[in-house]
Amino acid sequence: MELLEEIIVLLLISCTVGVFVKYIRFPYTIALVLVGLFVGLAKLLPEIKLTQDIVFFLILPPLLFEGAINTDLENFKNNFKPILILATIGVFLCVVFTGYALHLLLNVPLILALLFGAMITPTDPVSVLATFKKLGVPKRLSTIVEGESILNDGTGIVIFSILLEMLRIGKFDLLAAISNFFVVCIGGVIIGLLLGYAAYQILKYIDDHLIEVTITLILAFSAFIIAENFHVSGVIAVVTAGLIIGNYGREFSMSPSTRISLINFWGFIVFIVNSLVFILIGIDIHVDKILNYWNAILVAIPIVLFSRALSIYPLLNLASFIDKKIPALWQHIIFWGGLHGTIPVALALSLNLEQKDLITSMVFGVVLFSLVIQGITLEFIVKKKFGKEDRIIRYEEVLGRIMAAKAAKREVKKMLLEGEIQESLANKIISDLDAIIQQLSNEYSKLMEDKELYKRIWVRAWKRVLMAQKSAIVESCIKGLISEHVLDKLTSEIDEELTKLEDM
Repeated sequence: MELLEEIIVLLLISCTVGVFVKYIRFPYTIALVLVGLFVGLAKLLPEIKLTQDIVFFLILPPLLFEGAINTDLENFKNNFKPILILATIGVFLCVVFTGYALHLLLNVPLILALLFGAMITPTDPVSVLATFKKLGVPKRLSTIVEGESILNDGTGIVIFSILLEMLRIGKFDLLAAISNFFVVCIGGVIIGLLLGYAAYQILKYIDDHLIEVTITLILAFSAFIIAENFHVSGVIAVVTAGLIIGNYGREFSMSPSTRISLINFWGFIVFIVNSLVFILIGIDIHVDKILNYWNAILVAIPIVLFSRALSIYPLLNLASFIDKKIPALWQHIIFWGGLHGTIPVALALSLNLEQKDLITSMVFGVVLFSLVIQGITLEFIVKKKFGKEDRIIRYEEVLGRIMAAKAAKREVKKMLLEGEIQESLANKIISDLDAIIQQLSNEYSKLMEDKELYKRIWVRAWKRVLMAQKSAIVESCIKGLISEHVLDKLTSEIDEELTKLEDM
């Protein structure tokens, strides 16, 4: 009963903070951490620890699943090379550099220092993506940041688990660690694919939005639990299953009303989870311990930042040679937007080691710096480059209304075809929608008289055209209609055109 009362109080605080920050335009998640710090210092509530089990089995599955179902698989695949490089080689670089630097500068035992590197590497894109969405950052940049975060959660946690086991048995075996890493990751993908595909097939035969949404809830938690019981990555299993439901189940197995219910339900769940988690991070961060280890924290922060830079700039420039170019400005945003939040704190609180206070204090210090300093300054950096003007906002409003009206028109025609409504009623609704579309189209045409806006839309449209061409060429090669030599030649030409558009 006491726990329920405490959760209700936390939600009440979260809602109050949410209303307040809308007026002062302050990042919601960062405000929650700061309020949590105050609540913890004032001891207004008993401490509710974010244990490893709570985070892994209750918090991570919904956060990961919601992110995955809202990830466009086509965009994810188109940017898979830089995402994969950052989430694998980048994570390894961060862990190794951070570990060895702490070992040399603070005389922390090497395996313990590497464990800290694995704990602090996972990034939390919640507040970053909220900023991106508000300011209209290019979709490709959002996809890279979100994709890296989704995957590096998995790789970071897997490396942490392997190192923790080695620390427990007192033996460090690099080859065994690498082989175990690949087994755990691939196993997670396989289980996620199997469960996601099974759920997708079941959803085909159900037309009840409550049952369908419940199935996705069961899938999110069961994918994690089953994968962990098989000793493979539950994180990667949840992400894989979510990608299948979000890109195939939602598109081919769900009615429009179910899709709306699905998005609203998972949006609500994630709001509740994030609200509780970020305020608990503030409560669980012990300021007195941070003050006791302030010198170690001042060493850890620049090390973590430098290791992040080491994993971003060289690797993204390398990715630019094998994939589409990633502009320097984007690289700066990806570097500074690598905020650390829920997972590092949860992993730190779950430790039971001799030097736990030192490690947890460094984690708390880095997380606090990341969420508060990086989180606040990031919005100013992004806004300076990507902040939207009124005419852009109006254009998007008109475009959204046109797309909504046309989608409604298609739905009415489908209802007429299936006999759900009479022809006279359908014609009346279609006539009303046509009038709305015509009015909006006239305003759209006036907006297109602005040369700069026209250029932006032209560039965006040509990117879509070129990506469609690239997809058709790849499909032609798969069908055996063109050779791989021709495929390479044509896709290289398209990539060059895409690079030119990025620079415009």
